[in-house]
Amino acid sequence: MRDNFNFVDVPPDHPREQICAVVETGLARCPKQLPCRFFYDTVGSQLFEQICALPEYYLTRTEHGILARFVDEMIESVGRNILLAELGSGSSTKTRLLIQALLAHQTHLHYVPIDISAGYLRECCHTLLDDYERLCVTGIAAEYNEGIRVLPGHDGPRLILFLGSNIGNFEREDATAFLGRIRARMNPRDCILIGVDLVKDRRVLHAAYNDAAGITSKFNKNLLVRVNRELNGEFDIDQFQHDAPYIEASSRIEMHLRSRRRQTVHIGYLERDFDFQQEETIHTENSHKYTPGDFSEMCSGAALTIREIWTDEREWFAVMLLQPAAPTPEASNS
Repeated sequence: MRDNFNFVDVPPDHPREQICAVVETGLARCPKQLPCRFFYDTVGSQLFEQICALPEYYLTRTEHGILARFVDEMIESVGRNILLAELGSGSSTKTRLLIQALLAHQTHLHYVPIDISAGYLRECCHTLLDDYERLCVTGIAAEYNEGIRVLPGHDGPRLILFLGSNIGNFEREDATAFLGRIRARMNPRDCILIGVDLVKDRRVLHAAYNDAAGITSKFNKNLLVRVNRELNGEFDIDQFQHDAPYIEASSRIEMHLRSRRRQTVHIGYLERDFDFQQEETIHTENSHKYTPGDFSEMCSGAALTIREIWTDEREWFAVMLLQPAAPTPEASNS
């Protein structure tokens, strides 16, 4: 037991969809689709760590560089006596930059990581507590929406982190709605620090999601490996090709698994066959890219405004500080 550690396991509002139901529904629809949240079993998480270190995958190191360069400026923009919260905290690697800077500015820090993986979250919390003496941690094991609702109160500003360009995996309407749900739980002095991948040369984007070493291909195909393992599926992995084109009209990378030939796949647990035409795909993930203007417009729909933007020298990536929008005169008088 630690006096400076609290752990909250939040039960879901609704039963979480099991992989069997999602696979059956997703493969029966047209076009076929599987959600990206099922990428992250143990193998998938390890592969993603490898992706983050690839020379083509600029996102992680670029965001880390922005945080390292501007972290003091970011903290000064928020204020004093800050509580730090994080959605999808994972290993909290980049967050350490903020933790160290905050502890240099204030006598102690309350850090509230939110992550769906309870065991991994607990382990990461203890590691942080071992490394930082003046840190207090409240780990919240929950999905984003459930975790937001139990954020602890604070007598100063709360800084909510949503890093890694994870907002790009939402459809745009869903992204606005999600930011709106965070906004509904914010106090006037609270802020969001969010990582946003920016529109850039399509060749850079294509290389980032179609790396020469084939790690992203393994990551994408691991969905099929997981279906084979957990649902007694009979996917021939070599008969599906990783495909991640940049769709300029919607400013997004689309990840697909493309069938190399006409084939039928049996999934034993479901007692069902699924037919694939040659070149037919399973859509597995979107990664939206934004201009600052587009992202600002989306924030407006969530009653948020952009206070500050920090970018790298090439303007490939941005870390933005969002704050609650001031009420309009009409809203104030209503």
